[in-house]
Amino acid sequence: MGVALSALFARDGIRKHLDKLDVLAEAEDAPLPLDAGDDAIYQAADAAARHCYAVSDRLMMVDAILDAIRQECGRRGVSEPQGETNSERIARAVDRGWWMRAIRKAHARRFEHAAIRLGFTSYRTGPYLSNESATRQARRNTQNAKLLASIEVQNELGQTYSLAQLAALGTGNKAIRRGELMTRIRGFEEVAQDLRHVGVFATLTCPSKYHGVLSASGEANPKYIAFGSPTPRDAQAYLVGVWARTRAALHRRGIHAYGFRIAEPHHDGCPHWHMLMFVAPEHQETYEAIIRKHALAEDGDEAGAEKNRVKFVSIDPGKGSAAGYIAKYVSKNIDGESVGDHRTVDGYLVVTDLTGEQEITPSQRVTYWSQTWGIRQFQQIGGAPIGVWRELRRIQAETVANAPEAIKGAWEAAQRRDDVQASFADYLRTQGGPTVGRNGLVQLAKRLCSIEGRYATYDAGKPCGVFHAKNENKVYESLRYVWTQKRLEALAVAVPWTGVNNCTQFDYPDLQQRFKESTDRLGAAAKNQKISAPAWVDWPEVRRQAKQVEQDSNKFAWRRNNRG
Repeated sequence: MGVALSALFARDGIRKHLDKLDVLAEAEDAPLPLDAGDDAIYQAADAAARHCYAVSDRLMMVDAILDAIRQECGRRGVSEPQGETNSERIARAVDRGWWMRAIRKAHARRFEHAAIRLGFTSYRTGPYLSNESATRQARRNTQNAKLLASIEVQNELGQTYSLAQLAALGTGNKAIRRGELMTRIRGFEEVAQDLRHVGVFATLTCPSKYHGVLSASGEANPKYIAFGSPTPRDAQAYLVGVWARTRAALHRRGIHAYGFRIAEPHHDGCPHWHMLMFVAPEHQETYEAIIRKHALAEDGDEAGAEKNRVKFVSIDPGKGSAAGYIAKYVSKNIDGESVGDHRTVDGYLVVTDLTGEQEITPSQRVTYWSQTWGIRQFQQIGGAPIGVWRELRRIQAETVANAPEAIKGAWEAAQRRDDVQASFADYLRTQGGPTVGRNGLVQLAKRLCSIEGRYATYDAGKPCGVFHAKNENKVYESLRYVWTQKRLEALAVAVPWTGVNNCTQFDYPDLQQRFKESTDRLGAAAKNQKISAPAWVDWPEVRRQAKQVEQDSNKFAWRRNNRG
């Protein structure tokens, strides 16, 4: 990027690109340089955790500790730690692993936002996501995949799998995810046909000021700069707000739409939505008018708004199915299977690119864009709960042999066999229709459990089966395994846990004694393994040993201390 900017300044003169100089000036004042790598992020996280621990050790009042933590988060450019109790918030703040995740995410978004403002995210440079952000996210995904492959777990039956193998059995597998989404979309369409509802495909776009690059010229958008250069997350929040107001207006008129929405990026990273919804034919005109009204409520008089802000396509069953119409949008945003030419909504062709030594496909760029900005790509609107649909697949046939017809019907609909495909349409019919929401006949059963997390122990309901809405006492339990880690690949080390609770004072002697004991134990283990023991240790991690929650950051720390 530096080389490209230098060439740009030399060609056009600096005066033409004063806005880019402002971006570079802001970058100098950022918590981390734009080119900061894993080492710098690790060091920043370690320093922040040490600072918060020192503050927690020095101050007496919890409010003062939280205020100091809040200031440190502001200085590092991250959101403050969340939690139900003050103890949980402070426990996060003194954990290096928490800081690494927070700083890495904030830095990646700050970097990509700068890339958008500098013109490195567009159809001319790097569509959807800058080349450097795409390369970085690809490398991160590769590291995560290797980590999952290196961890083996075992259930009570003695079956052993790596976490990567288990992940491949669910929607983490792109082919399974694509198939699952298409099954649900097809189910909506089949039910809509039964009810004689019509399918409406809409594309919803943000106002011009959310777009960093003009699609016609490829130049920076002056409206974007004047508006304060919003991020793709800001644009997504705008679209969420438009739909929230639309949904409320539809509800007031008794119009119940159901279907799917897909969020995907323009060439400059600004999101837009594709929505395939089904409504009663007598409501179609009102439905479209309400969406148009709220889509044009902001800057609706700007050039091109009437034509481009929202577009509708009525699905004609005689020319093809609604599921078939949206299939290409689902596929191109997951793995690109059978998509053919991959084009942006602006009509630009995106091809597989070689960035350095990394080959990046258009669909991978979309995935990396979603991961970088934390934008949910697919969302079901209406229908019956997906939690119940998935829980039914964990229930054995003999368990529901004598169950009510609703449960047996829903169970049959959810099963996938070699010769029988699951039917989301039958599931919706059994539950009560496509607009039943959470009031279906089959409900998710949960068992209250005490969960010992890294930062707190809390009570939460864990799914354990299903029950009929008219008989909550009879639970048809699902088959679940208890998985334990088979082996540890590295010694777990982290910034020390603090004994803060909701009281206003620490138990200092007990806390210091715990730290001393854990440090001595880790020091002896480190000496036996000929590695350097760090200055600070998380005593619960050492005491449990089998729990290695921060494996990625701890492995990195171990490798960093033992280079060469």
